[in-house]
Amino acid sequence: IPSVYPEPTIVRHMARQWAVGMCDRLDIEVRGLGLGQVAWDAPHVVMANHQSYLDVLALYRVLPVAFGMIAKRELFGVPFFSGVMRALGCVSVDRADGPSAHRALLDAAAQVRGGSTIVVFPEGTRSLGDRVQPLKKGPFHLVQAAGAPIVPIGIRGSAKLMSRKGVGIRSGSIEVHVGAPLSTERASGASGRADLARRVRSALCELTGLPPLPGR
Repeated sequence: IPSVYPEPTIVRHMARQWAVGMCDRLDIEVRGLGLGQVAWDAPHVVMANHQSYLDVLALYRVLPVAFGMIAKRELFGVPFFSGVMRALGCVSVDRADGPSAHRALLDAAAQVRGGSTIVVFPEGTRSLGDRVQPLKKGPFHLVQAAGAPIVPIGIRGSAKLMSRKGVGIRSGSIEVHVGAPLSTERASGASGRADLARRVRSALCELTGLPPLPGR
């Protein structure tokens, strides 16, 4: 029986074209800075700060490679959209089920070891755009299992165009600041995960120009 979904390569091309078209329609300029620091032909785990639903649009607009994402399970229940997400290499995570979520992260790590790049928002939820929140532990289990470098990315300006509290989308510009890859080779055990989390959060603060959330 033929699949009702397009081939993965077609879907990935469509995702890039969707991002370009949406940015044009919304009058949003997305600028990528520092992209040349990364050898994009190799697999990576991209870790970006998260301020807005527009962050996904911005990343698909400027990153030069196809990538999957860690996405909440509910999105995979939407007809057709589920097939598109799977074709993009997205991995479903049920945050309410710890063992299931851990297995999903291992699945994502296997995809990275197979040559794919995965994007993760390690803050876990959107911020108000004025701080970098504490980072969740799960993404660092992923990178340890994947054995791939982390590419930190600081997204600036998306909260002003579509904030967590606001309604609607404004025109304007978003900057995607790409940092130098961080090696994960010697990061083993809980102490290794904690060290990676500190390094990534420090990089995100530098790339966004934002301070960490006080008291954490």
